[in-house]
Amino acid sequence: MQQPVPPISSYLTKVYTFATIVFGVGLVLLTGCSGPTTTRSAEQPKQFASVSLTVRCPDAAFAEAIEPMVRVWAARTGATVAFKREPMTTTDDTDVGVIPVGGLGEWADAGLIVPLPHRLQASDNPFQWSTLLLPYQRLASWGEQTQAVPLAGDGFVIVYRADRLNEKTAELNKPGRALVPPATWEDFAEVAAFFAARDGKPSLPPLPDPDRLFDLFSRIASCFGRKAQGSNPTAQKGTVPKGTVDGTVDVLAFHHLVSNGKPRLNTAGFLETANWFADLHAKKCFPPTGTPDDPVAALAEGRAVIAVLSLDQLARLPRENGVVPPRFALAPLPGSRKVHRQDGTVAEVSPPNYVPHFAGGRLGVVRTRCQHQDAAFDLLAELGGPARSAELISTPGLGAGPFRVAHLDRDRLLIWLGYSFDEERSKALQDAMRQYIGQTVQNPTFGLRGPDRGALTVAAADAIREIGNGKVKPADGLKQAEEAWLALDKKTPDDILKRQRQRAAGLP
Repeated sequence: MQQPVPPISSYLTKVYTFATIVFGVGLVLLTGCSGPTTTRSAEQPKQFASVSLTVRCPDAAFAEAIEPMVRVWAARTGATVAFKREPMTTTDDTDVGVIPVGGLGEWADAGLIVPLPHRLQASDNPFQWSTLLLPYQRLASWGEQTQAVPLAGDGFVIVYRADRLNEKTAELNKPGRALVPPATWEDFAEVAAFFAARDGKPSLPPLPDPDRLFDLFSRIASCFGRKAQGSNPTAQKGTVPKGTVDGTVDVLAFHHLVSNGKPRLNTAGFLETANWFADLHAKKCFPPTGTPDDPVAALAEGRAVIAVLSLDQLARLPRENGVVPPRFALAPLPGSRKVHRQDGTVAEVSPPNYVPHFAGGRLGVVRTRCQHQDAAFDLLAELGGPARSAELISTPGLGAGPFRVAHLDRDRLLIWLGYSFDEERSKALQDAMRQYIGQTVQNPTFGLRGPDRGALTVAAADAIREIGNGKVKPADGLKQAEEAWLALDKKTPDDILKRQRQRAAGLP
């Protein structure tokens, strides 16, 4: 179960309110103290004075953060905005919607949203499209058409109890590789197994809700199942690698084959990951079924020694005198010691093989029903632009991760100070986010994005949970998941299903 996010600090709200007041006072001074010249200026209509928009953002924390920004934009442009906090539906009056990254296919494939105007991608546009990280340019597209404005990425880190790992860790050290922080998923499992055996109780949080469980499984499988490829000339031109359909090769196929749309959960990288979960169960690292799903509480109460936390969870770590205690240490997501190649062979690698997996974040979309599309995209460009996006990412509790190159600059440490770590760990968090994005890796993996994403996620997570609880063998669990996916596929005609898989991969 996803945990509630604590109230966002009123600091930003106060800033937005102050900005609105200053803006209003400025108008009064201009219009009231300058005689006939300012009277003529006041008579000039604002850019969107006759425009009314309805904005929907169902994420409570994100809505609280962006609504003041929307109000400032409305005051400046003259637009009237109705801001609502319910999910948009296909039949409601939404003009602008905020959706999860994985939800784009549901709206784009049905033709319910408007493609991004070319002007927003122009080199001289203040939105600075070219400074978006390449994976988020892709995640904003469906097929070859850009359909959304990125508003937030996501982010994950390893958090471990430094006080616990300082106890007798020499027993775990092996020549040639460090134990802390874990550099590989194999190291992560060794740490968990050591403390489960030593303490005689689970060392990890419980298996999480379906979305987070499938996300974690996919992140680990990205490293076991795909060899990272470095920068290449094509990437330097600002393009995003896409799946290739040539009858034999699916360059960026991950959960599905791009060429025929069929699932590939039974491949070696996924099986290695399933074995990883099964091994942790066999070594009694996971708590029993029914344990409250709260990794932050598990770490804080000493029930877990190490965990993978998202940025929204990271913001909930306990504070002492306003600072996260030093017993909570940070590390980037690890890679793997070995990789299963497409030809069936296994390669031992050094340094660890890390392949980023992009599945989270938020997008802004404009509905086809919107009668004022220029204004709608102007609002989204404001929210996702360089200035506002930095404000959102620096707000703990939103789970908003970097999606612009500038968000990763080393001189932007201020963005990460809101998580209440000391300077050293704030730098570690910044470095972890830089590692998480993996800008030098040109063949990342992507999460499910089709209209059937929700049903596929639940089906796969159910099987992964049974593997992690020791109820089925890894190979049998993956077969169960693949059969469930094939059964779901039958609800969609083959030609439509194949088209959806290809558009999700960036093909026409």
